[in-house]
Amino acid sequence: MFIREITHWFARRSFQNRIFLLILFTSTIVMLAITWYLTDITKERLHYQVGQRALIQAMQISAMPELVEAVEAHDLPRIKALIDPMRSFSDATYITVGNEKGQRLYHVNPNEIGKYMEGGDSDDALYNAKSYVSVRKGSLGSSLRGKSPIQDSTGKVIGIVSVGYTLEQLESWLNLQISSLLFPMALLLLVLLYCARRFSLHIKKQMLNMEPQQLSQLLIQQSVLFESVFEGLIAIDSQHRITAINQTARRLLNLSQPESELIGYAIHHIVLPEAFFYDAPQKNKKDEIVTFNQMKVIASRMAVIIDNQPQGWVISFRNKDDINTLSLQLSQVRQYADNLRAVQHEHRNLISTIAGLLFLKRYDNALALIQQQSESHQKVLDFISHNFRDHHLAGLLIGKYYRAKELGLELIFDPSSFVEHLPSSLSHNEWISIVGNLLDNAYNTTLLNREGSRQIECLINSEGNEVIIEVADQGCGIDENIRQHIFERGVTTHNNGDHGIGLWLVHSYVKQANGDIIVDNNNPFGTIFTLYIPFTREE
Repeated sequence: MFIREITHWFARRSFQNRIFLLILFTSTIVMLAITWYLTDITKERLHYQVGQRALIQAMQISAMPELVEAVEAHDLPRIKALIDPMRSFSDATYITVGNEKGQRLYHVNPNEIGKYMEGGDSDDALYNAKSYVSVRKGSLGSSLRGKSPIQDSTGKVIGIVSVGYTLEQLESWLNLQISSLLFPMALLLLVLLYCARRFSLHIKKQMLNMEPQQLSQLLIQQSVLFESVFEGLIAIDSQHRITAINQTARRLLNLSQPESELIGYAIHHIVLPEAFFYDAPQKNKKDEIVTFNQMKVIASRMAVIIDNQPQGWVISFRNKDDINTLSLQLSQVRQYADNLRAVQHEHRNLISTIAGLLFLKRYDNALALIQQQSESHQKVLDFISHNFRDHHLAGLLIGKYYRAKELGLELIFDPSSFVEHLPSSLSHNEWISIVGNLLDNAYNTTLLNREGSRQIECLINSEGNEVIIEVADQGCGIDENIRQHIFERGVTTHNNGDHGIGLWLVHSYVKQANGDIIVDNNNPFGTIFTLYIPFTREE
């Protein structure tokens, strides 16, 4: 029952305290075992050393010629005169001298003289002339004694010398030696307690201050979440080895192996090219268009930071084609809506003007206005349809032309613009995104500058080995502080938050097609964006 209560009490403690108590209990057991072992070794060594000391003293005393003569003559006063000085200098409890029969001739207690030695351990010395150590109980209690025979000149045993140390005296010496170990042992125990506390705190920190059951539940939840998300997820450690990969990632990368067989592999053995995983390890990447195993994806990379050092990364990615399909549909719908709105706005103003002229019966003026507008629009439409053979691009430019007029701007096409076809390194949707975002950016920045003109110039030409796209606005220009970061996601020259994506997309597509972007200042106001996108070798 007691053990069960202790077990229940222990189980209710926090994991940190359980670790501390377990280490404390183990350390205490180890310390007690070490103490017992040291005590036993010290006791054994002490008994051996004291026994040898008693034996040597007994042998030295028994060999004294004066003592031999005194024992032969049974001269008790002389024996006493010889032994008393020795006993005062010896640390032995007693020194006893006996005759050949074992009767005491000298003893620390005069009343014991004449009595037989007790303990029954004198026979080997008296009858076999041996010197030895024994432990027996005598008149002074149990003692460790060294015995040696007294022999005359012929070798005959005529007596015996016994030098003894009581076990109580040995116990006091043992306690003295053990007590000298108590302080270092106590200090060692305190050090162990401190280390146990620090270790338990370290374990708690490594477990994110959670209990094992909480950590287990979190891992299960994360595992379910890891497998349920729509995006592909790959976790790698600081050595770029795979530690986790979900089912979506394996499907998108055409990997047939289960997760257990992929864990531990270097990422460049599974996904190529590997530059996305190794470039700028301290920097996070977000929504970059890259190629994984010959498939275009939009990928992000987040570092796992522990103690201000990257200990791994989590890579999320999704099929670019899936996003492109939705993006294309949205951009087409938006483009159609913008075109219709711009045309509606333009025609509504024109119709209102014509209706007013007709009401005033100015028929000639109304007819002239109709012809003027028709010729102006038709000239631009003819230029676009003739010089831009790509229908998607032509449709975009027509919509942007009407959008400019709706905003009170003028989109001017360079006469040298001509596009027979566009490089296949980018899809139609990506080309539309590049041109559309450049023009939208030019419109927005031009509207912000009240000092500049309202003209936006556009040049698109594909007659050489590359496509050249140049858009010049009359806006406020780009601050030098952000010029180096203008193509980063979220960076914008506008105040409202609905910007910072367009130029980032343009830059991503241009780099994807191995092209270049040059940003220059326009005269007197604004910025010129020039793009160079090469044709592929097959084209």
